[in-house]
Amino acid sequence: MDDLIVGLLRHRGAVLESNPLAIGTPSIRPLGRISEPPIGLNNGPARLHTTVWHIPDGWTILDRVELERWIVDTLPGHHWILSERPLAPNLRVPEKRGVVFEIWSPDQLSNWLGEAILSGEIFARVSSFDGNEGSVESSEIEEIRLESAWFESIKHELCTMAPVIDLETWIERNPIGNDIRPTAVLVEARIWSVLGILRGPESNTERAWWGVLESPLFGGFDVLEDPVFLGHRPDLRIIPPLTWMEENIVLENISRVTETRKTYSPNSNSSVRIHGTWSLDPSSTEIDFVSVLVPAWIIEIPGSSNSILNAVSGTLHPYTGVTK
Repeated sequence: MDDLIVGLLRHRGAVLESNPLAIGTPSIRPLGRISEPPIGLNNGPARLHTTVWHIPDGWTILDRVELERWIVDTLPGHHWILSERPLAPNLRVPEKRGVVFEIWSPDQLSNWLGEAILSGEIFARVSSFDGNEGSVESSEIEEIRLESAWFESIKHELCTMAPVIDLETWIERNPIGNDIRPTAVLVEARIWSVLGILRGPESNTERAWWGVLESPLFGGFDVLEDPVFLGHRPDLRIIPPLTWMEENIVLENISRVTETRKTYSPNSNSSVRIHGTWSLDPSSTEIDFVSVLVPAWIIEIPGSSNSILNAVSGTLHPYTGVTK
């Protein structure tokens, strides 16, 4: 089980370093200290500098006395204990200044591993990090880190996307009427971080990441490619959506916009490449979101209905809200 836990964390991009100062007890064993956290969301408290511990299966329950023996020599910091042994009822955990820890019960550990099995992560390849396949997966993880770096950089503040469209040029190319009265605004939207496995023909799979923009006012979902954000927020009116979609509807739309056509080889010995449809596996999908602001113009035309122009994509949409 030690190798399985470490293998899954490494498969998700984590780097675990040995720590000779993590002593533990005969039944609470250190697996390593996280120097690079895993990608994705379903990793419990596997954060930077957390020490991971494993309690193998045994005859007795895990009680306070055993945890007290463990905590005596435990260094300050964050710790994650994964237990195969049931926890004592109404377990009162010991405390030590500077030591913060979370214990996962056998049910939590089983659910975590079960999700990985359903998503196809736990397979023969999880333990093969010393071979060429391990190099391929390390490269895949690094590619995902690079692709999602811009999302990580905007997680802690409300950012504004940079406008791409020049209004005068757009009006020249898209004559929509006379005496146009534009009003600059900011439209509230959400960007979803999507991590999952694409499944293609012949059991081909590929782990991938997307940033997907959800904007109810602009009528849909769009995959973003290297978006640019302003270093400041313009002092403009912010237009919120009437409502946000439920998460199950969000997932349906994300599956739709991430579906793709790609080439693949029908077998490893063939040089023939054919096209096939690759779809996101819902059971493997991990999502998170941040709120963002999208620049736009409300377009008023006398004698005509109002519209709103997306200043990033250049698309025009009906608008029935307040104009001022």
